[in-house]
Amino acid sequence: MSEHTPAPAGEVQHSKVSRKWTLKMVAIAVFLAGFGLWGLYDATVAYPRRGERASEYLEFQYLENFKQARPPLDHRAGIADPANELQRLRGGAPSDLADRAAKTWLESLVLIGRLDGPTATSIPRTDFRGSSVADAETRRRELEQKFTTGGQAQAPSPLSKWDIPVQWIITAAGLGLGLWMLLLIIRVRTKSFAFEPGSMRLTLPGGASFTPADIEDVDKRKWHKFYVTVKIKPGHGTLGGKDVELDLLRYEPVEEWVLAMERAAFPDRVEQPPPEEPAPSPADGPAA
Repeated sequence: MSEHTPAPAGEVQHSKVSRKWTLKMVAIAVFLAGFGLWGLYDATVAYPRRGERASEYLEFQYLENFKQARPPLDHRAGIADPANELQRLRGGAPSDLADRAAKTWLESLVLIGRLDGPTATSIPRTDFRGSSVADAETRRRELEQKFTTGGQAQAPSPLSKWDIPVQWIITAAGLGLGLWMLLLIIRVRTKSFAFEPGSMRLTLPGGASFTPADIEDVDKRKWHKFYVTVKIKPGHGTLGGKDVELDLLRYEPVEEWVLAMERAAFPDRVEQPPPEEPAPSPADGPAA
């Protein structure tokens, strides 16, 4: 699993964090953080911008329907209190096409957090998008020019109620997991194993240590996952009767030390390669 240049006999050796593992974790952390930042951009810029354009188109549809259902198109088309008006429209059947269009328009403003009379629905107003709305007919003509091509109105893609919340979930997951990976790297780098070649004593990051004489068995069933469990004899002062699981992937050259200690503890064992990951049985179905 690793390559390591042995230290001179008698010199205490210290483990180091695997460079391969570190680079892999850094790459994953960067990917997750980038994914989270992408979600943040969508949640704060891309999707609200799309929602603003969609709500403008729905305002155009509202003004068109108001003009047909309740002529003339004038200041009456403005909605001074959009929150109460939306509550009214949701509470009963719309009286005409203008009400139906108004409900759809106001709900689109809710999705982007812009349900506000002075900046979004009143007439006249200074619109939150930066434009000045002088009167209803002028606004309708401006929107007609904006959304009509070849005599046909071109509706932009609307937002669903889940679009922006999902992007916030992606943001939290990506940045949260990226931060967790970074903290994991830092935590792993604060730990170290020590090995004394002469006595073959392995000291764990917590300070406890053992030698081959303290080993009852070496369990390699998880070797394919880069873990090995060392069973300590009951008579050991601090680790007696415990199973010590060692990470062979993150720390080098712990693998070599464990194998050397196993050979010293069980010299009569036939040298065999560590077991591979067991193949799935027919009852488990085909491998993924």
